[in-house]
Amino acid sequence: MALPFTAAQRDAIRSRLFASAQRHAIADGLQKTSLDTLTSEAGISKSSFYKFFESKELLFLEVAAGWETDILSAAAQALAVSAGRSDKERAAAFVFAAFERIHMLGIARFMREDMPLLAPFIPGANARAHCLTSAGSIFDALRRARIRFTEPDDVVLSVIQLMYLSTMHMGELGDRFFPALQTLVVSACDRLVA
Repeated sequence: MALPFTAAQRDAIRSRLFASAQRHAIADGLQKTSLDTLTSEAGISKSSFYKFFESKELLFLEVAAGWETDILSAAAQALAVSAGRSDKERAAAFVFAAFERIHMLGIARFMREDMPLLAPFIPGANARAHCLTSAGSIFDALRRARIRFTEPDDVVLSVIQLMYLSTMHMGELGDRFFPALQTLVVSACDRLVA
């Protein structure tokens, strides 16, 4: 009979599973990453995997949630650095930093191809909305920063969602993407921020 994992072993295994999933999410994607690969890299059996996560998909959702936290942290730092500027400039710095972080993490392909595949595994309400949580989180963070908008919230959120969705195709525009995105962000903030 196998001995149960100690708390330290559980933490180490969970970290290895998370790191492996994160690496493979970027390099290979959800469908091309097998449970065998993840468990082998974590040094556990497939049956032991289920002591840590209910499914491979829920592990990948946890990875995506970690990326969202990272994206919002980078954007919050940009907001802090822009203190003393106009709300339009602060909002633009925040939004652009969020999208720039998505690029730096290298997760655009994962967002475009794998997040829709994970939607059925999201417990609870509207899975489509979950795929756009970063856009919603960006909007919420702007609200918490007391940025006032000139248009209704649903219009502002839709504009952020459109820009967010554009990041999923940044590779197709190559070097032109960020100058174009910066123009869109600055223009949108000029029009939408009071």
